[in-house]
Amino acid sequence: MRRDTRHPVARHLSRHLKAGWRLPILPFSLFCALPLLILIAYTYHAISDAIGWALPLYLMLFSALYCAVWIARIVALISRQARSGALDEVSVIPPGRVFVYLTICKVVLNEGDVLYWLGLLRRVLAGGVFLMLLMSLCIAAALMDQLSPWELAAVFLELTLIAIVIQLEHTQSTLIACLLAVLGGSRLRSSFDRPSITVAVFLLLQVLSYSLAIGAAVALGLPSLSHALALFLVAREMLIMLLWRVILRDANEDALPSRALLWKDVLRRNV
Repeated sequence: MRRDTRHPVARHLSRHLKAGWRLPILPFSLFCALPLLILIAYTYHAISDAIGWALPLYLMLFSALYCAVWIARIVALISRQARSGALDEVSVIPPGRVFVYLTICKVVLNEGDVLYWLGLLRRVLAGGVFLMLLMSLCIAAALMDQLSPWELAAVFLELTLIAIVIQLEHTQSTLIACLLAVLGGSRLRSSFDRPSITVAVFLLLQVLSYSLAIGAAVALGLPSLSHALALFLVAREMLIMLLWRVILRDANEDALPSRALLWKDVLRRNV
């Protein structure tokens, strides 16, 4: 990642990114997370059974805070490079247009090591959930005469999925934000509306992904938290694959499967 950020194209994009005042994402996100934590604590105190179902919504709300800023910056950089003709120049020579898209995303995400610290925060939260899991298992073991093995396995699965969702939701939201920003910067024509439209689509997809997962779980006759969380992660992975295919098709790289897989691995590895 660090080697890529020292690439001449990355240095050129970093100079464009630093032009003008920029909102400090990490302090802004942590500050906005405080009322969100209070809301989560209140939900847990008021309706303890609803905290598991509402957790993905809380996580997506937190992700939307910094992803919206990332989207605006990525869209602005892509639009600026398109107006200057840089994208047309690199599209006819290796490594091509997708390389510039990925470089723009990595430059924006890694500014000030924000992506690293936010990822670390999610891993700490996931670790805390695992501690809660161990405590819950100890309590369940003490009540083994009142809890069947199947019920114990269901609780274990749900708590494990919650811990996984805490980390994967951050990764998936970041990927979706980057891919939508690339599409918004390269496809939308109105430069004034590009960031706002892209952010609005991102927020809509965030809400729909979980709503459709719950609806699918109910329609399949599996109205449990574990099934809803699993469908939530699967649906978002399918959305990421769809957005990625559209970007490759627009860049005329869908006919090069080896390069397409390489770019996809590079993007996911850096998020």
